[in-house]
Amino acid sequence: MAIPRDKLLPLLESMLLMRRVEEMCCELGPKEVFGNYHVYMGQEATGACVLSLIRPEDPVFTTHRCHAHCLARGIPVEDVMGELMLRETGASKGKGGTQHIMSLERRTVATSIVGGSTMMATGAALAAQVTDADWIAVAFLGDRSLAEGVVPEVFNLAGLWELPVLYVCENNNAVPYEPRRGNLNLAALTDLPQTYGLAATAVDAIDPEAVYPVAAELVERVRRERRPAFLETRTPAWPGREGGGNPTLAVTGATDLEVAWNPPAENPLEAWHRVDPLLRMVQLVLDADVASRDDVLSMDRVVQDRVAKATAVARNAAFPPAADAFAHVLAGGDLWPK
Repeated sequence: MAIPRDKLLPLLESMLLMRRVEEMCCELGPKEVFGNYHVYMGQEATGACVLSLIRPEDPVFTTHRCHAHCLARGIPVEDVMGELMLRETGASKGKGGTQHIMSLERRTVATSIVGGSTMMATGAALAAQVTDADWIAVAFLGDRSLAEGVVPEVFNLAGLWELPVLYVCENNNAVPYEPRRGNLNLAALTDLPQTYGLAATAVDAIDPEAVYPVAAELVERVRRERRPAFLETRTPAWPGREGGGNPTLAVTGATDLEVAWNPPAENPLEAWHRVDPLLRMVQLVLDADVASRDDVLSMDRVVQDRVAKATAVARNAAFPPAADAFAHVLAGGDLWPK
């Protein structure tokens, strides 16, 4: 098996937490989750596997699609839900919202600037090199961010300066995928980082067993060689995104884990269920005989209860007071001239 047995249940729990928080986000909708929100459904194998392989001291930089990464990184679900609902109990004290969840303790920063994560991760990797630290930096980015001018710039600098950084490009519209539709004159996304000397690999990310060993090899390589690498993870788009705007569960409904072992005879979502990495992970756990079906459902109930309680706590928490508008802001607070 490509995933160690002792990693199977923690990965399943991480992916379940991601999925149930995102479903809660869709249930709450824009009346309670303020601002446009972007969910991670269908991509969980990437975040869960990559973030299970790095160390607590490795800084992580993510994107507007950050909720799941933050959960996998260990930011408490209460802090994530609080931030989604702009409460002062949130990870960013209710000032960042759905696209800017941050935690200094977990060394995790999200930015909605397309390609912005690559700049910050490259700078962090340079800091590691200059200070002779042994940590590596990780940047998550979307496929279309490769069309931003800053991305080839940082690939060039990372390759030129031999920096310890892993760029994880989540291609979430990859079946089928034509880079030129995203303004990229490339035959494959891996062509761009390879031009600048980065080790670049692509993997089918609907399957956690495919993602884990590739991610493990690249993380270990970056740490050992102190050189940059690029991982493209390919997934189809979650059907719930088809309506655009703030997604809802109108198309897919909440995930029914029993579909993994008991698919319905008449199933309009059969094509989606075939490529859902969470259902794949459930089947891996069952096939490895590390948990029973009842164990899986019990774990899911516990996760859903955690999410429901965190949502209730957030709903009852206060919004950040106006008096704190410039607190915890780099360009404000104590730095602001009196």
